[in-house]
Amino acid sequence: MPHRYDGRVALVTGAASGIGRATAIRLRDEGARVVGLDLAPVHVDGVQGIECDLRDEEQVAAAVADALVRGGRLDLLANVAGVAASAHTTDVTLAEWDRILAVNLTGTFLACRAALPHLVATRGAVVNVASLAGVRGWRYSAAYSAAKAGVVGLTRALAVEYAPDGVRVACVCPGSVDTPLKRDLVPAADQDPRLAGHARALLDPPVADPAEVAAAIAYLGSAEARFATGAVLRLDGGAGV
Repeated sequence: MPHRYDGRVALVTGAASGIGRATAIRLRDEGARVVGLDLAPVHVDGVQGIECDLRDEEQVAAAVADALVRGGRLDLLANVAGVAASAHTTDVTLAEWDRILAVNLTGTFLACRAALPHLVATRGAVVNVASLAGVRGWRYSAAYSAAKAGVVGLTRALAVEYAPDGVRVACVCPGSVDTPLKRDLVPAADQDPRLAGHARALLDPPVADPAEVAAAIAYLGSAEARFATGAVLRLDGGAGV
């Protein structure tokens, strides 16, 4: 295991489970001091957890400030937190639309906005987790696809804006990954055969392990990825080809 993060401090959202947990573990194992944000408790050895609702502007600002106090600096922000739902577009309520965009897109923006001044100071990096759904679209996932497409656009805009400051911004677009988020879509869709079939197909091969996505995040956030700012890396096992 390389030690690309010795002496570095990383902030990971969604660190309690799935890709976020795997990312916190990977960065810790590479030498980083890791602070994890999540609504749920973060039970990862060597990772300091902070409870935070990413939809709440004040909570996000306070959590980033807390992470700075704990770590003394900030070198990497990994925006991994996300929620999803499967539904026919005509059945999506405005409340559900707002919830999915608030966590996936607005939460990513709020974390970036709070962290960027500190990343400028260290010439650090941001790695956002978008999705294959954000670059090619998935059926029954209008809100999720729209939110993740927004994350791709936000990543590109920030990469251009902060390049003169030496801050790198990139994102990964995973396809199917074996996470609680994906598995939870299946029982919720069982009442509709089309939704159930689509949800189950998301866990058909090729399916990535969260650790594989975490490895890509660790690379993009490291100094080895100096020339990868603005990158949108698809991790889909060829599903999008």
